[in-house]
Amino acid sequence: MVNPSLQELTRELDAIIDSSSDGLFVCDAGGRILRVNPASARINNATPEQLEGRDYLEVANEGLVLLPSAALEAIKAKAQVSLLQQSRTGRKLISTATPVFDDHQQLIRVVVSERDVTEIERLKRDLEDQQELGNQFRRQLSQLQREQLNGRDVIAESPLMAATLKQIRRLSQVDSTVLLLGESGVGKGLIADLIHVGSHRAQQPMIRLNCGAIPESLIEAELFGYERGAFTGAVANKPGQLELADKGTVFLDEIAELPLSAQVKLLRFMEDGRLTRLGATKERQIDVRIIAATNRDLKQRVDNGLFREDLYYRLSVIPVHIPPLRRRQECVVPLLNSYLHYFAERDGVQRQLTPAVLDLLCAYGWPGNVRELMNLCERLVVMSEGPLIDVNHLPVAILSNSTTNSEISTQWPSPMTMAQILASVEREILHQAHKRYGRQCLIAEKLGMSQPTVARKLRHYGIGKFLGE
Repeated sequence: MVNPSLQELTRELDAIIDSSSDGLFVCDAGGRILRVNPASARINNATPEQLEGRDYLEVANEGLVLLPSAALEAIKAKAQVSLLQQSRTGRKLISTATPVFDDHQQLIRVVVSERDVTEIERLKRDLEDQQELGNQFRRQLSQLQREQLNGRDVIAESPLMAATLKQIRRLSQVDSTVLLLGESGVGKGLIADLIHVGSHRAQQPMIRLNCGAIPESLIEAELFGYERGAFTGAVANKPGQLELADKGTVFLDEIAELPLSAQVKLLRFMEDGRLTRLGATKERQIDVRIIAATNRDLKQRVDNGLFREDLYYRLSVIPVHIPPLRRRQECVVPLLNSYLHYFAERDGVQRQLTPAVLDLLCAYGWPGNVRELMNLCERLVVMSEGPLIDVNHLPVAILSNSTTNSEISTQWPSPMTMAQILASVEREILHQAHKRYGRQCLIAEKLGMSQPTVARKLRHYGIGKFLGE
């Protein structure tokens, strides 16, 4: 095999340099321009003859090349330097100067690449415009959905919640008894409202009764009503909640707290639709739909003798499990934006969550579910003084219980932008570094950062003493 000659290698190298779409030029250790490829000449709007063999500062003073210079900075620092520059024609360039050393580590050359990022910037703006357009469409669709659901904020970005809403719409078309199951704060009352407003009973009353908020001695009177003289203090006839809801819907929240004595009468009513007021002898025929809800395990209460088994099966004709917020992560960001906008508009202010806050709230477990999220949004709107809501505005409970303390996650809610994701990762790395090294100077050394930068970022993300650790 014949080794290529030096002349052939030179021609090959020239062809590579000249065919590059990036601008390339070479300077010696003193800043004299030795070689300029056609792309660089085009970018600088100057011919190679005007540049080659001349000192960089000399041609810069004539306006043929740009200052500050990545090449001169690299010569000074003896390290790679990158600069964002704007050419005489208004185009944006990224110039990267790479020093070349001989065997004795003496600087002999600097190779500079110039990349025109004007088109990339334009494409980035176009992409951002398209993303904003998509966000507008999603907001409009969400608004239409809210209007269709009588103005209620129902967000179902997660497949699990979307399937639940699909089931709810189907149940709205029938009169079957529904048992809503789910943790406290998941929105069982809102789901009951949706079933009612989507049904043929929508124009009739919907009566809501919290079975756990009424004293046991009054629950039967509240449900079934009473006649004058039925007990001390009954000075007039009073219809019960079931009777007031005739032709409509009754929502029995916290049904697990219903006393056993009232459970017997409720079961009898559900079987034939007849009730008798306390102190009366005449039965009344009532047409209502029953929707019950609980965050308790009814089957376990049946096993413990606290709930009637026959009423349990009567209520659970169609059980609907409403997922907790931690199982519908895709809904967290839309819910935050929705409630934040609602309370900000109510108070006549503007509020926006920083990426660090959004990261923490996406990672938070939300034990109080949507109710907790809604209350937090109101608190943040009221208590923050400026338009940006940052980490220091969050309650200590959220900061200390965030699941971001475990490990960096590669699963991100779809509404998060790349900037928000990068901020999230940066925060987690700094958090782990703070736990491992403790001192800012040591963190800076290990991560290759300056100590003031570490201090600023720890403060920004609420890490360390700013987090109350």
